[in-house]
Amino acid sequence: MRAGRRACVAAVLIVALAQVRAMALEVQVKDVGTRASVVRAGLELRDLVPDRFKRVLDDNGVLHLRLQVELWETRPVWDRLVYPATLRVVRMTRDTVPTAPVTVTLDIGKTDRIVASGKYYLHVLATLGTLAEREADTVGDAVFGREGESNSLGSLGRLVFRTALQISDYLQSVTAQTTRKVSGADLLKTAP
Repeated sequence: MRAGRRACVAAVLIVALAQVRAMALEVQVKDVGTRASVVRAGLELRDLVPDRFKRVLDDNGVLHLRLQVELWETRPVWDRLVYPATLRVVRMTRDTVPTAPVTVTLDIGKTDRIVASGKYYLHVLATLGTLAEREADTVGDAVFGREGESNSLGSLGRLVFRTALQISDYLQSVTAQTTRKVSGADLLKTAP
């Protein structure tokens, strides 16, 4: 009897995890190639705002989408980062959130570091979350006094409080990542 219950619970958990995965932020590499001697990556983002973040937007909050793209060369001993990470941060409000999948094109770097015989991979990390620095300042001022008005104990309290709120906000995020292998010859081909 217990084995049957455990199997049922395991099945329910697997289905629940699959549903959560299906409703989460998703990033895909659509194309990687060269345009005007610059390596570019075309990305597609789906399910941009998961349900748990819709409340933030409904309350006139702000979400931040951070895209990080890295091009690595595959090597026998350890891989080499070809270009420093390309970062783009997009601020989104209720009025600016797109409903359809979003296509983004990012310039990664010049083609002079790409060798046609090399093997590469593109690593993409997309993080959607909240940043509440203003709210942390406002609440910290209300509890511990303003920076110029408080004593050293109040300053310490404000610092600890602000840090705790920022850590909490950092944990309110969702991340998606993907990797796509590509040859040097394909990287040097002209992108559409």
